[in-house]
Amino acid sequence: MADRNGLKIVGALFATVMLVVTLATWTVVKGYADGVYSFESAAVAHIAPR
Repeated sequence: MADRNGLKIVGALFATVMLVVTLATWTVVKGYADGVYSFESAAVAHIAPR
């Protein structure tokens, strides 16, 4: 059976990664809500005809 210290380290690592992902997602969503980012301003790719 796994020891408790190992599980504590894995749990702390998982919690840290989850917090970083949550903060990154929150920042992007807030940016879209505030209008900093926009789907309409995305550059359109123009492909040259052959």
